[in-house]
Order: sequence, then C-alpha cells, then structure tokens
Amino acid sequence: MEKPIKKEKNKSDEDGVEIIRLDIEQENRDDEKDDDKKDESPKTAKDLFSDFKPDSGSEPELDGAESDEDDDEPLAKRIKKEHPTAGRKKRDKTSGANFKKVYPQKYKKEWEDIPTVKPWLSESVHGETYFYCKFCKKDYKSGKSEVFKHMSSMKHKKNITQPPSEKIIKKQMMRFRGLLCPVVTPFAKSRTKDVSYELIKPYVKFLKACGVKGILVNDVVGEGMSLSVTERKKLLDYWAVHCKEYGIFLMVQIGGVPLRSVYELAMHAEKTGVGAVVLLPDLYHRPETHLDLIRYIKTVSNHTGSMPILYHHFPKYTKLDLDMKKFLLDITGEVDTFVGLIYSTGDLQETVSVMELNPEKFVVFMGTDEGMLGAVASGFTCIMGNSLSILPKLAESICSCMKNGEIKSAQASQTLLTKAVTNIYSHGEMVPTLKAAMTIITKLPMDVVREPLQTLWDGTVNRMREKLREIGII
Repeated sequence: MEKPIKKEKNKSDEDGVEIIRLDIEQENRDDEKDDDKKDESPKTAKDLFSDFKPDSGSEPELDGAESDEDDDEPLAKRIKKEHPTAGRKKRDKTSGANFKKVYPQKYKKEWEDIPTVKPWLSESVHGETYFYCKFCKKDYKSGKSEVFKHMSSMKHKKNITQPPSEKIIKKQMMRFRGLLCPVVTPFAKSRTKDVSYELIKPYVKFLKACGVKGILVNDVVGEGMSLSVTERKKLLDYWAVHCKEYGIFLMVQIGGVPLRSVYELAMHAEKTGVGAVVLLPDLYHRPETHLDLIRYIKTVSNHTGSMPILYHHFPKYTKLDLDMKKFLLDITGEVDTFVGLIYSTGDLQETVSVMELNPEKFVVFMGTDEGMLGAVASGFTCIMGNSLSILPKLAESICSCMKNGEIKSAQASQTLLTKAVTNIYSHGEMVPTLKAAMTIITKLPMDVVREPLQTLWDGTVNRMREKLREIGII
C-alpha cells in the first residue's frame, strides 16, 4: 500500500521551499484496521469458505460453452448464440485490442444426410466437438464449415481415389459361412484341474463327423476367462494343429482380460494363423457407450494385424447392452479389419434388423440354439449355438431341411433341440450343465469345470440322463 504523502508550502519562506510531511497517524490507523481483520478467524465452515465465492455471486463464464437450445434447432436455422456480454467487443484499455469468444460447434447427426458427405462422415470417438473421416481415417474439429473445408482438401480427394489398403483386401478373404461351435475346455479330475490337452483331437474328430465347419476357442462356454494367458495360448496351439488336419475353420476369443493380456493374445493368434479373432469387452472397465466400445476395438486392432475381428454381443454375460445398430454404423471406416458380430440375445427380430443393416460389409452370427429355425428362415448363413458341442446333427438337420424346403422336418428338429436344451439348462448353470450333457451324449469326459463354477453332482447328472432318455436324445 502506497504511503499517503502531504505536501505543504512554507509561506514565510521567501524561496518557496516545499516542506513534505508524512501522515503517520493515517498510516497507523490503516494498519490497525488490517490487524483487526487478521484477528477475525472463521467460526463456521460457511465462514471458512466464504472467501472462495465469486464476487458477482454468479457462476464464472466458461469458454467453449454452448446453449442447450442450439441442439434442438434445425441446422439450417441454427443461429450462433452467445452470452449477452460475449457478443460485445471488449476493448483492452492498454493495448486497444478487440476480443471475441469462440464457441466450438457440436457434431450434428443430420449432417450425415447430406449426399456429398454421407459416404465418409461419421461421429468421432473423441467427443461431440469432433467429426471422423472414414476415407482419411482421422478426426477433425467439428463444424459444418469445417466438414466442407475438409472435403475440399487435397488429402481427402487423394484418399477417395486411392486403392484399398492391404488390410481391407485381406479382410475380404474371410468367407466363413455355416455352423460355428463354441467349444468347451476339457479339465482333468484333479485338485488343480489342469487342461486335458489329449482330449482335443477326439473332440475335433467328433465335430467334423457331425458337419461342424468352424469352431470358436476360449469363449464363454470354453471358460476362457478362467484360464491363464499361458493356458489360452497353449490351448489355441493344440486346436490349430488339429483343425488344420481336419480342415475346420478356427476362430479364437481374446477378450475379457486386462488390455495388455489382450494385446499378447492378439499377437499370438496372428502368429498361429487363425481365421478370425472374437472380442468380448473389458469385463471390469466396461464401455459406457458404443463409441467407447469402438475405441476399445480400435486399440486392439493395432495388434491383430490383418486378422478379421468380430465382436461377441452377449448382454446376459457381459452386463453390457449397447445399441448394435449405432455401433455398426459408427465403426464403419474406423477399423478396416472389423467384419461383424456374434449376436447372443435370443431376440430374433432385433438380430434380423442388425443383420440387414449392411450385409455386404458385415456378417452377423445368430448365437442362440432356440432361434436356429427362425434364423435360417430369415436368411442367416452363419449360426453359432452351444448345442453344437452335443447335438450338432440336430442343428445340421434344421439347416439342410430348410434349404431343401422340408419345413415340417426342420420344425420337428427345432422342437426336439429346444426341448433338450431347456431340459439340460434346468439342472443348473449353463456351462456346467452343458459339459455334463456332453459327457452323457458323446462319452467324452468333459464334465469338470474350473472354479468359480461348480461341477454337477452325480445325482444331478443321473437325473439329467433320465430326462434325456425320456425325450429320446439317448
């Protein structure tokens, strides 16, 4: 604080000398007031934080804020709205410079209806203030003018005319169609419950004899999340050898574990030479939106090379029920090697609507046993069912009868399959009951499961056997 100075001129002095006097009393009074303020200590929490309140009593103004009313207006009528004081030019008293706030625009879904941008424009995984170019494979700041500016750039025009990348060409080589069996994992009847690798070969021979054309290793039914990374890699190696020997298409599920482990499994799958990889989401840090899921798949794709990628949509298991239509629309162009979905919901109508969304680009597997007949009748060429490990002949019968126009025979096979599956699952959880039924029907010792699942008791297995005999399965 600058000290107050009083100037007084001595009138009696002929030379007009100024006498300067310090107002000491005034300074002492000011110091006493400051000391009084220091002695005033806050008595309550409200008093303690009172100094942090804005002086104006209102919330501070933030740059980049946008009125919610803008979101409700059509794009053609959209008028940039600002705070009443934001539109006024503020002049700096010292420099004389003019300042005006800039508000970033949010992405508008209706922009995608513009014919010239529809083929390449989509939402960005980085938020609503960006847009994504499917041709350039990059994200840019949002704004309608920015969209058209990017469309006119030389880089964008070059990417439109250039030939497809190597990844896209290899992705198109995935032409698997038919029955896909999610295989179970055999465990030894011991305290450690080690993997019984010696049972894999007879298992493959059984599936091949029953007409199964493809298998999926380490998925939910295969207890992949109960295996260590080392076990999953070794198990895939065994399956790869025998599938190559018998000409069966091999797919492997690599998700459901920490991201670093997913990278490791992805690189091992590429080295093994599998036909495709399947992803479950992160089961701990679950994606909150379909854009989060796209970001996760995009990150994993950096380690899968040119292998085709599918996502297993299984809400009952993952507790993640996202809109798969929005997912397929927005992942287009984001991941070159993404080829489709395995849809395990049981909702045939919803699955058909997703399948018909872009059948030339994405394949959709119907992933439930009870809906096989409806799936084949609706045009599905890819079907995955848990029952293929125990009753593959019934599933094959449904497909072949529908193809030949034998509707009643197909209906009879579906009725028997549904009755058998319903009876099997009535004895406990999905995986333990399925493995117990496989032991009963195929005679392969597959009934042991690994903790936290519980192997069925012998009494429960005997009741299941009697029920299957009554139905006519055995």
